[in-house]
Amino acid sequence: MRLTRPPKGAAWLLNRFGCSPNNDVVIGDLCERYRHGRSRMWYWRQTLTAIAIGLFREVRRDKARTLVAIATGWIMLGVYQLIRTRLLRVISFELNPQLALAQYVFSRLLPRGWLIYYEWLFFVLLAFVWAALGGIVGAFSGWVIAKIRPSARKPIVMAYAVSVCGYWAYTFLLSIVERGFGAIFMIPGHEIRGLFVFVLVQLVWMTIIASILFGGGLLKPRVQQYQSGA
Repeated sequence: MRLTRPPKGAAWLLNRFGCSPNNDVVIGDLCERYRHGRSRMWYWRQTLTAIAIGLFREVRRDKARTLVAIATGWIMLGVYQLIRTRLLRVISFELNPQLALAQYVFSRLLPRGWLIYYEWLFFVLLAFVWAALGGIVGAFSGWVIAKIRPSARKPIVMAYAVSVCGYWAYTFLLSIVERGFGAIFMIPGHEIRGLFVFVLVQLVWMTIIASILFGGGLLKPRVQQYQSGA
């Protein structure tokens, strides 16, 4: 029997996101079997399977409340989308390089040829605003959803986060189907800048999802962490 610990990433995921009421038993069983010769790939596969099965069973146990929680979260995200759209109009107008004020400010803040730098800085600023606003809305929605079912906040917050991940994947795949891989570059004729913008958009999505998990209490530091060697 080997004394090495299971993969830290997989152990952390199962400890944080395992939704089964017997999650500690599952962790102990997988750890024991890993020490008896199972591979790292096997441990990862079993970890992801245990998380998925535990989440499915807990959601099925209280489908009505889970649906209410997901709907509540999406209403909040709808408000975020509305605010984001309004802010985009304001920011795009106020920072328009054609305006004298914008030209005066950016020509002094940025080096010579400031318009080239502006074309990159503008998207960074937008991404920062969307990520900050999305992080606040995501954390608040995760906190609200956790209150809907306090006795089982982990599966209900997880279900909401999974629905957001699903929508994220759906919009990405739909854009690929409609526009091909040119959707990744986003700005025709400016592939590098388009790829940069694409990466910023994905970072915004990841910020929102992480904030949902944090607001729901799934990413907050714990006093006692799981020790796979215990």
